[in-house]
Amino acid sequence: MGEFRDSIEVSFVSNSSPFDYLIEDIQKLAEKFNFNHQQLSKILDLSINELGNLLNRKGNITKKQQENIENKLAMLNFGFEGFDAKERVTLILNDLLSNYRLTTETLSKIINVKEKELIDFNEKQIIDTNVEMKICVNVIMLHFVLHPSK
Repeated sequence: MGEFRDSIEVSFVSNSSPFDYLIEDIQKLAEKFNFNHQQLSKILDLSINELGNLLNRKGNITKKQQENIENKLAMLNFGFEGFDAKERVTLILNDLLSNYRLTTETLSKIINVKEKELIDFNEKQIIDTNVEMKICVNVIMLHFVLHPSK
């Protein structure tokens, strides 16, 4: 009688890439916003060659690059619809207060508004539109100053 094998190997040859879903999402993003390769390269933090290789299923990207691209694609394709801008700024504001252990007094001095205005903004009180805009812009700018991208 013949030998019994308890395992079998099967291999497939395919033109698919482990990044097919990313390629599809990148193409959808490019179509949705009419982005060219230079814009996509900058947005996704890939060189033109890396982007071209990825889209042509010839290249490879690191796990970190993959995660970065996934996050950006999710936000650009789906993340800004129906999300209150003031609420986002409030999240960033609270992040600055807690991560840097700033007081509202100190933060109000940094962003050049009165402390009461900052507190009212954070508590969702109605404040002057110009003050609200100033808080929003300056909180976001401070976030970029304190959280460098690289």
